[in-house]
Amino acid sequence: MPLPLKDYLEFNSPIHISWRSGLPNDPFIDRLDIARVVNQRIFLLEIPDKMFRVRITDMFEINYEKFMKNDIEKNEFYVDYTNGFVYFHTSKEAETLSIVYKGRGLILYPSTRIVHFDGTDSTETLHEIIEKSKLQVQELIDRTDNYEEYLKKLVIAINNSNHATDQALIATQKADDATKLVNDAYETTVLIYQPFVNTYDEIAQKFPYPEVGWTTQVYDTGIRYRWNGKAWIPIDALGGNVPLASEVINGLMSKEQFTKVKNITKFVNEKTIVFIIPKDILEGVQDPEVEFEWDGEIIDVKSLVSIKGQQPTPVQIQKSSNFKDWTDITVNPLTIDADNHRNNKEFTLIDTKVKEGDVFRLYIPSFNVDAQSLSVNVKIALNDSLN
Repeated sequence: MPLPLKDYLEFNSPIHISWRSGLPNDPFIDRLDIARVVNQRIFLLEIPDKMFRVRITDMFEINYEKFMKNDIEKNEFYVDYTNGFVYFHTSKEAETLSIVYKGRGLILYPSTRIVHFDGTDSTETLHEIIEKSKLQVQELIDRTDNYEEYLKKLVIAINNSNHATDQALIATQKADDATKLVNDAYETTVLIYQPFVNTYDEIAQKFPYPEVGWTTQVYDTGIRYRWNGKAWIPIDALGGNVPLASEVINGLMSKEQFTKVKNITKFVNEKTIVFIIPKDILEGVQDPEVEFEWDGEIIDVKSLVSIKGQQPTPVQIQKSSNFKDWTDITVNPLTIDADNHRNNKEFTLIDTKVKEGDVFRLYIPSFNVDAQSLSVNVKIALNDSLN
């Protein structure tokens, strides 16, 4: 469920940040932004989660190093996970794209804190520019109302000077174009957020006399609507009404991605500790000692050598929670028989529970080992994958 819009409307600090925790009681929200590329980038409505990544059909995300050193290719994009910008190749300019991600929340900047930089010095804040634009729009509208009177004066000026005529016509055209452009930009882009409503039918009841730019969100569908002067137009969806994907239709992900995710096995929730003794295998405790960072359960152990020995190679895998008290995780040592690369199956796992912070090490109980290049794998299933 998206956060209520009223949480976004208070600007008591210079920068207003509204984050979700990502925990089960406050999860990140599935987002589908449909936006047009402008100046080779798209501004996401929320800050995306870097773990889930940003997903765009038939395109690949590049990292920061490649973005800084090389030009973006046509099928590539780069994501600024700090500010919520997605950058594209020049060929994507003006193209409308569907972008899927998990929204962490919003970073809202007051217009009085955003400064325009003209290349030499910081001159105006965004608030000042907006206020000036509104005054200029009204001034241009007033000028348009008196267009006939100005036109008569311009005709008189034409009779006095051809040069003045040319300049006056150019100025008139620029004024007319500027009026249209500024007015269109304001009318079509301004968003004035209003409190959310529960259903679409409540919009007309709650806002009987809307102004251009008024924007509200419908709680039960997650769709946001904007008043364009004639009707309430849907402008985006915040996850509530986006269908789930299946093998035959696209939704929160493409059907191809759904099929790929469906085929992912439980083994993605398994971690493996790997020990490597690169050359001679000596008796006693081996370095290093490895700390495991999750709760789980040991489900399998394996050992192998790249150079076979004429004597058996026994390995004891030990576990400790305090670096002092060590216990074996098998009843008998994990043994690679003579003239073999891999261990035999004559071992039994014990004490398989693993807690976050448990430490593992290897112990070689025999000094007669002549094999070389030993590696040992301890496979652990995380608790989430066991439930």
